[in-house]
Amino acid sequence: STIREALITLDREGIITKKQGIGNLIHKSTLEVKMRIDLVQDFSKLLENGGYKPSVKRINSGWIDNMPPQLDIKMPSTKDKRYFLSEFLYLADNQPAILATNIFPKSALNMAIQSDGIPLNSFKGFFNLLSKYTNEEISHSITRFIPSKVDTRISKILKIKENEPIIKREEFYYGIFDKLICCSEIAFHPYLVNLTIVRKLD
Repeated sequence: STIREALITLDREGIITKKQGIGNLIHKSTLEVKMRIDLVQDFSKLLENGGYKPSVKRINSGWIDNMPPQLDIKMPSTKDKRYFLSEFLYLADNQPAILATNIFPKSALNMAIQSDGIPLNSFKGFFNLLSKYTNEEISHSITRFIPSKVDTRISKILKIKENEPIIKREEFYYGIFDKLICCSEIAFHPYLVNLTIVRKLD
């Protein structure tokens, strides 16, 4: 039933624990957790969940011949020599909070990407973009969180002092035939974005 499915979801998300003979135990501690990166993938919604008024703007897009040296992305080996780069800046109450850089190998695209056709405002829109322009249905992604330092470029964009510690998220999206479709590097402002994860320990 719908109620049973909802309870299963709440249990999986750590909001309740189902205990035979006792019932459903509610965990208020998890209800108070904001910016849960394990639940919220859309960065605008993540910022909104943190109490901010979010907005987003495109700051860069176009073809590049080499991987930008300032990125920490360790691109898996491909034969591609050209990539399409798309960058967005997410704002929290008009303050720069998240820098998202997406890179598409040319071989993954079935048509040329139009910069003005790249969605600005949603994670769902990003997946619609991948479906529209690539040759494969998206199957899965592999994510790594990487400690790093603020370089000159990120310092200017996110308005943080150089060499300050920062967390970056590196993500690789693969198609159903295990072909690399896109890679992303996300830089989070350390004072505006407090990423959290709730782990359900069974």
